[in-house]
Amino acid sequence: MWDIHFVLSMDLLRGTYFRFALALTSLFVLSNLVAGWIAFQSIHHDLDGRVEQAAALMSAQVLDTYEADGQDALLADVEARAASLDPEDDIVWLGRSDGTYLAGHPLPDPGALGDGDVTGTRLGQDDDDTYLLISRRFDDLRLITARSYEETDDIASTILKAFGGATFFVSALAGLAAIVLSRNGRARIDRISSVLRKVASGDMKRRIDTRGHQDDLGLLSERINEALGQLEATVSGIRQVSADIAHDLRTPINRLGIQIERLRSESESYPNLEAHLDLVTDEIRQITATFDALLRISQIEAGARKAKFRAVPLSEVAAALSDVYTAVAEDSDQVLSVSTFANTDTLVFGDRDLLIQLGANLIENAIRHAGPGAKIWLETGSGHNGVWMSVGDNGPGIPPEEHERVLGRFYRLDKSRHTPGSGLGLALVEAIADLHGASLRLSNANPGLLVRVDFARFDEALRSDAR
Repeated sequence: MWDIHFVLSMDLLRGTYFRFALALTSLFVLSNLVAGWIAFQSIHHDLDGRVEQAAALMSAQVLDTYEADGQDALLADVEARAASLDPEDDIVWLGRSDGTYLAGHPLPDPGALGDGDVTGTRLGQDDDDTYLLISRRFDDLRLITARSYEETDDIASTILKAFGGATFFVSALAGLAAIVLSRNGRARIDRISSVLRKVASGDMKRRIDTRGHQDDLGLLSERINEALGQLEATVSGIRQVSADIAHDLRTPINRLGIQIERLRSESESYPNLEAHLDLVTDEIRQITATFDALLRISQIEAGARKAKFRAVPLSEVAAALSDVYTAVAEDSDQVLSVSTFANTDTLVFGDRDLLIQLGANLIENAIRHAGPGAKIWLETGSGHNGVWMSVGDNGPGIPPEEHERVLGRFYRLDKSRHTPGSGLGLALVEAIADLHGASLRLSNANPGLLVRVDFARFDEALRSDAR
């Protein structure tokens, strides 16, 4: 048990939270000591000044008595002061210039005394308290007044002890707060680590609890949760792709096997060899196209193309699509119209090739399913909420309850089972939209289908990507 507590304590001491809190506490104590020392010196200097003022005042009052009333009054004043003063606090002595005592407190050797600080023993006291001495000579007389520093030293000592005690108390409180904060921070980091360990072990649904935490660690936890959500979606997508490949590629592979068996059974006469080889080639191309689409979706979902992001005007994307697909639509007895609303800024932050791929998939999907004589339109523009691209047609459309499902991999409507395709076109569109932080919305065109992709404006997308 002691070893466990010791390890926990060492982990706590090595933690960033504790080191940061300890640094702040040390800085606080140091600044408090410096400020306290400056304040103490200022107070001590002020108290010393008061001692000097008291000694000088007494000397001035005695001299005023002499100047006003003469020597007899001076002697009486000094004797009266000496009788009323405690020599441990104040001393007054009057004598002749040669050191002869006349009145006041007796001194052992007044001739050896000069202005400034002197010890109590030199003034005939039993202790070593320091006095401030002021000496005045006038006529044939000498006046000595002295004031003890004992009272001011006691006050300074009391202040110093109080300050020291307060500093110790506050420092201890700050240290305790540092430990508590460190333990709380360490506990939160341990919870984050625990969640990450469980996710690493396969529990992809684990998330960090961010309730009640709006600090930087809480913000980091939210970003980790977002990353875990994306990781879960990616892993789930990979698992789903594996299942989809096993299920949806079984049919073309089986058909390929059947065509090969027919070739074997007709190896003697070969009457339909060329037709069977064409079917085999078509099936192989379909399988290859499906794998290529799956690989492209995986690369896009992994964000591999985001390094090529730059400023792309959707109007240029629309123009490039128009150049290619206007004739393709005409060959299918359909009409494609392209419109870019005037005076609008269609600049987005993205990969130009992928944006063209997005539009191409939507147009090809419309050409494939809208039917002969259909009208197809591609529009780009901008509004208060950002920039958008939409592709619509007046074909049979998709039932509203199927809108979400057709975005999944390999999902195809019953009426589309006999048309060419892998069922990955709209899944690729959604992957490209997600990579660009855009929203994809399917709605009825009454009749037909309308697919709209909403992008953030270039400057907003750039700031979001920088974060």
